Amino acid sequence: MSATRRPPTPFSPSRRRLLASLGALGLGAASAGCALDKAVADDPVTLGFQWWGPDDRNLATAKALRLFKSRHPKVTVETSFTGYDAYFQRLATQVAAGGGPDILQMDYYQMRAYADYGLLADLGGPEFSALSLDQVPTAYVNANRLGGKLYAVPTGLTTQALFVDPTLWRKAGVGLPKKGWTWDDLLDDVGPALKRAVPGRSPLTDFGGYSECFNVWLAQRGKSIYQADASLGFTTADLAGFWELTSRLRDKGIFTPPPTTASYDGSIESSPLVRKLSTAEFKLTSSVTPYFEAYGEVAAVPFPTVSSGAPLGLTAGAGMMCVQRRSAHKREAALLLDFLLNDPQAGRALGVVRGLPPNRPNLDRLAPGFTKGDRMVYEYVTSFEKDFAPSPLPPPGSDEDKLEFEGVYQDVIFGKQSVRAAAAHMMEKFHTTVPQG
Repeated sequence: MSATRRPPTPFSPSRRRLLASLGALGLGAASAGCALDKAVADDPVTLGFQWWGPDDRNLATAKALRLFKSRHPKVTVETSFTGYDAYFQRLATQVAAGGGPDILQMDYYQMRAYADYGLLADLGGPEFSALSLDQVPTAYVNANRLGGKLYAVPTGLTTQALFVDPTLWRKAGVGLPKKGWTWDDLLDDVGPALKRAVPGRSPLTDFGGYSECFNVWLAQRGKSIYQADASLGFTTADLAGFWELTSRLRDKGIFTPPPTTASYDGSIESSPLVRKLSTAEFKLTSSVTPYFEAYGEVAAVPFPTVSSGAPLGLTAGAGMMCVQRRSAHKREAALLLDFLLNDPQAGRALGVVRGLPPNRPNLDRLAPGFTKGDRMVYEYVTSFEKDFAPSPLPPPGSDEDKLEFEGVYQDVIFGKQSVRAAAAHMMEKFHTTVPQG
């Protein structure tokens, strides 16, 4: 990949296209929803349900929906699914035309936009009394709140991790780092030991271009990229500090060299770890299966932090399912969401196709049958979830911030901008999304 080419990432609609589509609805969409809730429990009802995902997710969801139909024969669920690339283009078009499904899968970077335009129902409302969240860890429930309202239920648990080759890390004599290892440990001990033991590989894939990793670094300091009111929660000096740290790691040969870093587009095929060019890299825990299939055994370890007693900086991530505010069948939608979230048979049917099940009893029942990779992630996530930091929902346009962050960082690693100039440049980009920042 050319040094000037920005690495591709999964498609999401541009902010301007998305806001134009949603903005066309105005406030009418929000006010229309309440008047349409006329479902009668004894009458036949058809629910629209839309999501994205691969074949295994689609097959498992279809199996769970057949079980739901056997319990609720008067509720028919009409399904539709696509790949991620087309999902939000299609959804924005549907809702702008006054249509779309009753229940829809939502993305972390898009949810505030849909909520702000009044398109999502508050799942804490009386129509959703059938929906129970008692068996879901509070951190995952609260991650879907905005302004005190609950706009989504979690569908699969995940958090950040470093995936490492455990054999190589043990060969280097560093083992698998525990909670409390520090950035100084990585710079002065762990990184150099890996360089000596595995001279043909960089110890870590460079993660300085990932805004998610910057957010971990900020959370270790009690901050976050975005605050609850969608304003920025950090300064130019914070960003410069993060990129100064990643520059030290790169200069010491602990991070992959710039050409290798630039060749990684987030896919498993381009992964420096899978290509045996590094011994570890950043990923969300929900990505474990492709690594086991393409590379072999990996182990999840927490990020190094500021000091042994400092916060880990990990945040609660989860898939999201929402209900359109204009849906005429909110009570039936609540029944379906509750079934998919809490029913043991539904839990067995869905397995881990959307990540670890959020319902804790269901998760614990499934855990003994997990594959080695899923078992490892289960132990990692459940051991650290009490340490998760809050993760406010980002504002509309934050998906573009992610892309800009990667592109500006490439300018840093190829020497086109100094760290401080790049940090100031990136802050200007953030301010186009969050003017009050």
